[in-house]
Amino acid sequence: MSSPEGREAPSGVSPARAAAFAALRRLRTGGSRLDDSAAGLPELAALSPADRRLANELVTGTVRRRGSIDAVVGAYTRAPLASTDPEVRDALRLAAFQLLFLDRVPAYAAVDDAVTLTARTRKKAAGFVNAVLRRVATEGRATLEELGSGDSARAWSVALSYPVWMIDLLRHDLGDQVARRVLEAGDVAPERCLRVNRLRGEMATVVAGLTEEGFTVRGVDGLPDALLYDGPPLQPSAAFRRGLVSAQSRGSQIAGLVAAGGVAAGPATVLDLCAAPGAKTGQLAALLPDAALLACDVDEQRAEGLRANLVRLGAAAVDVVCADALDPHPEWDAAFDAVLLDAPCSGLGTLASRPDLRWRRRPDDVRRLARLQRRPAAAVKPGGTLTYAVCTLTRAETLDVVEPLLATGGWEVEDLGAIWPGFGHPQAGGFLLLLPPHAGSSGFFIARLRRRGGAGPTTR
Repeated sequence: MSSPEGREAPSGVSPARAAAFAALRRLRTGGSRLDDSAAGLPELAALSPADRRLANELVTGTVRRRGSIDAVVGAYTRAPLASTDPEVRDALRLAAFQLLFLDRVPAYAAVDDAVTLTARTRKKAAGFVNAVLRRVATEGRATLEELGSGDSARAWSVALSYPVWMIDLLRHDLGDQVARRVLEAGDVAPERCLRVNRLRGEMATVVAGLTEEGFTVRGVDGLPDALLYDGPPLQPSAAFRRGLVSAQSRGSQIAGLVAAGGVAAGPATVLDLCAAPGAKTGQLAALLPDAALLACDVDEQRAEGLRANLVRLGAAAVDVVCADALDPHPEWDAAFDAVLLDAPCSGLGTLASRPDLRWRRRPDDVRRLARLQRRPAAAVKPGGTLTYAVCTLTRAETLDVVEPLLATGGWEVEDLGAIWPGFGHPQAGGFLLLLPPHAGSSGFFIARLRRRGGAGPTTR
């Protein structure tokens, strides 16, 4: 068997483990990021479907559970695992994930393959890997339970595999009980949700086509265009290529519905800020066929991708511009009936679908991104609406952004809790706080504000 990068895989090693080991190297060296699934990484491309599923589980699980793994493996090494040779560390983490969290994998297979993979490039370390992993195999789960017991942030960090600072932040902002549920939800594989594009096809026809392609789908209460699905990757499917469907989480679809719900029937002007890659832009185009929709993104390459996505969805009439939403745009002042600001944020509501995010984020990111979100919403007409949506749960990026705007006296809250019962914010019921796992895999904060001074048109 040939492995990625043109090298022969070690004889006898499981193809799934060899590919997962190579993929972990790519992720470690910055060759890719891990969003939702590892199935699209080149190291997994040549695998059989069954091996690809296993390799995907190994990669995403090893990355997601890195904190727990490092704590356990570190208990059996003289030096901190962080100081271990990176290739050796990858092999240890990959095998330890299987030993600690997978019941169907024989311990000997995980250990032997890790030793073989290590010996190929770090022959002198093979014995060390063998010794450490044999202890993990026999003692590791008890060590994990011992180190992860208790209510300290450090114990939560070991048990749930998150940085201590992130645990402290979410416990402070959400309370212990809610924070624990959110963090636990981030440790399991995310649900897979799509939106049926009504610009291209009807729900029944799309469902029939997806079924023929090997997908199993089911509807979502309260979301008329949403389907949860299982089966092959969505992007290569005929339904995706034809623009019939887009991957879009429940929270993202609710944000789009909230934004569209703030627009009166008939012609309207709508601005979608920070729009790429375009899931909500395409949704707005389908929900508001009479609206003139302007979408912008600060990055030219992302803006081009947005244009291509909208063409796929049959929404080429949307005007796309490359612009920094934080810069002054006098031509936008009071020009739009509705503005959707899906602001740059820490993404801490997407921990399940972005397994490596917990290790890429830093405490300063939350404060920095919250400052970026505090900008006057001058583009909204008097009587128009601003929908502010972020896939995070921190107070600094949610209530602390919206409340100063309300304090100016120029805005009023539209009561979303009455429209979406069960998702009302526990501290401010007019806003929505979608919490995993109750609201699916993604957490969102959503607010819709109406600018004072206009007639306040009847909304959808």
